[in-house]
Amino acid sequence: MDLKRYSKIRKPKVFSKDMDLADQIYEYFKKKLDFPLIMKLIKTKGYQFIYECFNESRQSKFPHKLELFLSLVGKTKIKWLNGK
Repeated sequence: MDLKRYSKIRKPKVFSKDMDLADQIYEYFKKKLDFPLIMKLIKTKGYQFIYECFNESRQSKFPHKLELFLSLVGKTKIKWLNGK
């Protein structure tokens, strides 16, 4: 009996750029952050902000990159301003 076809892990389909970024963050930090938490951060803080924090933490020489990412996200507060 050949079990090779059962051992493959299927990668979930990505439906949006938010999910793609969340998947990159999820895989980069070796699944230490929950996927729904990452999606919530992207929805509340914004795609561009989370992308910038992720790139900054990824390119830094700080050894604890996950803690750096979470501190960058948590430290900055986003205010929505009316365009008027």
